[in-house]
Amino acid sequence: MLINLQASGLDPQYLVIISPKLLQAVFTAICEFMFIKSVDIKQRNWVSILLIFNWHTLYTGSRTLINTVEYCLTCVALSLHQPWNKESPRKRNLTYMPVAGLLFMIRPTSALLWAPVCILDALLLLRKYELKPLITWILITAGVICGCIGVDSIFYGKIIVTPFNFFVVNVYNNLGVNYGTHPLLWYLTAGLPSLLGPLVVPLYMAIPVAPLNLVLPILVNITALSVLPHKEMRFLQSSLPFLFLIIAGKLSTYRASFQRAIKMIFLVVNISGALYLSLVHQRGVVDAATYIGNSGQDLTVHGKDVQVLFVMPCHSTPLYSHIHQNISVRFLECTPNLENDPTYREEADIFYSSPDTWLENLKQLPDIIVFFDVLQPKIQRQLENYQICATFFHTMFPEGRIGGQVIVAARKNLATLACDNVSRLNYWWPF
Repeated sequence: MLINLQASGLDPQYLVIISPKLLQAVFTAICEFMFIKSVDIKQRNWVSILLIFNWHTLYTGSRTLINTVEYCLTCVALSLHQPWNKESPRKRNLTYMPVAGLLFMIRPTSALLWAPVCILDALLLLRKYELKPLITWILITAGVICGCIGVDSIFYGKIIVTPFNFFVVNVYNNLGVNYGTHPLLWYLTAGLPSLLGPLVVPLYMAIPVAPLNLVLPILVNITALSVLPHKEMRFLQSSLPFLFLIIAGKLSTYRASFQRAIKMIFLVVNISGALYLSLVHQRGVVDAATYIGNSGQDLTVHGKDVQVLFVMPCHSTPLYSHIHQNISVRFLECTPNLENDPTYREEADIFYSSPDTWLENLKQLPDIIVFFDVLQPKIQRQLENYQICATFFHTMFPEGRIGGQVIVAARKNLATLACDNVSRLNYWWPF
C-alpha cells in the first residue's frame, strides 16, 4: 500500500501522520453515534454530553490504540444489547454476543466486562426456558472466536490462542510490572476521579441503586484489574460507556436548573482539559519526530545516510509513523524479560545508570541525538562535537527522566543540513 502511495505521490509526511488519526476518529464517531442513538430517550441527552465531551474520549478518540478500538466496539455492543431495555426475555437482543467475542479476541480483558453481561442474560433465558436464541448466538460467537484463532494461526504458522498468550504474559508471568506498579485501590482513588472529575461523586451515589447488568460488569472489571500491580488509566477506557449510563441515570433525576449548572461546569472543565492535553501537554516528542523527518529528507537528498539515536525512556516518542524517511533510527529498548532471566536488565535502565559510559561504548556515535533536557548535564562531554539544532517544549510538569524540553542535537559537520528546517515545521496539526 505504501508503495502505491509513493507511486501516486500521496505519501507526504503530514498525510501519513494525519490519515490514521482521521480514520480512527471517524470510526469512533460512528460507534458513539450508534450507542447514543440506541440509548433510552430519558437519558440520551446526558449520555450524549458525557460521551462526546469527556476529556478522555476527546483525547483518545483519534488515537490509534487497541484500547480505542475496544472502546468503540463496546459502544457498538451496548447499542445492540440495550441493557436499559426492560422487554421480556423472548425479545431480548443477543446480537451483541459476537461483538463481545471479537472484543475478547482483540483485547482479552474485555471479558471482565462482557462475561457478567452474558452470564446474566443466559441465566435469565434459562429460567424462562428460552434456549433457542441463546444457543444460536453462542454458536455464532464461538464461530467468531474460532475465526480469529484461525487467522492468527495462519499468520504465525502455528496454533495461536491470543487470550491464552495474553494471560501467560500479563497475569501468570506478570510482566506488566516492568512498566510500573500502583497501589491496590488506585483505580478508585485516582483512575476514576481522573477520568470523570467531579462526576465520580454521582457515580458512587448511583452504584447501589443502578441496574445489576450495568454495575456488575464495572465491579468485576475494576476488581480484577486492581489485583494486577500494573495499572493504567487507558485500561478503564472500555468501561466508560457503562459508567456514563450509570451517571446519566443519576443526573437525569435532578431538577432542571441543577442539571444545567452541572452541564456548564462539565463542558468547561472537560473541553479545557482536552485542549490542553491535545495541544500542549507532552507535545515535544511529537514535534521532535516531525523535525527529524524534515531533517532526514534534507540529508537523504544530499546523499547522507543519517543515523538518529533517541535516548529517552521507552515508548516516549512516535517513530516511523511521524518521521517517514529512509533513515536509520535507534532507540532504547524495554523488551520484557520473556525468558525469566534473573540477571536481565532493560536497556533503558542500563543507559540511565551511566549515560556517558553507555554512549562511549557505542561503536559509532549517531549523526543526530534526541533527548530530554534533564539528561543534558550527564552527557555534556559527549555533546562537545554536536550542535543543538532545536529545542521543543514538552511539558510544564517534568518528572524523573521526563524533562520539560526535548533537545535535538546534530554532528557539527552535518549541522548546516540537519539544523536548517525549524521554520518549515508544520505546527498546524495539534497531535
